[in-house]
Amino acid sequence: MGHGGYVAGLLARCIEGAAQVTLRQPTPVGVALDVVDCGADRWELRQGDSLLVEATPGDLDLSVPAPPSIDDARAAETGSPSHWNEHGVHPICFGCGLARDDDEGLEIAVGPITVEGVDQVAAVWQPRVDQADGAGVVDAQWVLAALDCPGAMAYIATGAKAGLLGRIVFEQFAPAHAGVDHVVTGWQIEVDGRKMLAGTALADAEGTILAAAKATWFAFS
Repeated sequence: MGHGGYVAGLLARCIEGAAQVTLRQPTPVGVALDVVDCGADRWELRQGDSLLVEATPGDLDLSVPAPPSIDDARAAETGSPSHWNEHGVHPICFGCGLARDDDEGLEIAVGPITVEGVDQVAAVWQPRVDQADGAGVVDAQWVLAALDCPGAMAYIATGAKAGLLGRIVFEQFAPAHAGVDHVVTGWQIEVDGRKMLAGTALADAEGTILAAAKATWFAFS
């Protein structure tokens, strides 16, 4: 199954401003898929006649808490669920797994931290050169991929079983750059039945918010 944040980013990057991406079905890997421009700023990911993912313009209604410093975010990584029981909760996940047998994963291991009274999870992410254009600007699909798992981890770090991404609203405000340390954060918003709402954000070393997302996760049964 494809990584939800990366898949969402493939469509979100096609929309100017905030994008709302809804994952209708798990995205298979190793097969041909079609990115379809439906017009009126609507995009779909399809496998034949089957709708997998859809994206439309969105409205990001989100209050982003102050992020930690680079040093504090790096220190928080030691408590990440990605390190639990030696292998981590999702050892081969494209976003947060640390036990993959390739160099393609993001390896963002957010761990618990409290900043100005707000409980969050945080980690340091340094985008790779191959995730950026010739000027070193990171493609939005990678930024959204980085903002996926930290939302679930904000719940998992407290013992909750969040694991299925249903919808994410994403907006990027300023560029992220390859080869530069950034802070990725995630925090709980509210729980509504099986729905677990979480916020995530990407900040630079000065604490400026470069991008943010609001995701709806579903608890594992």
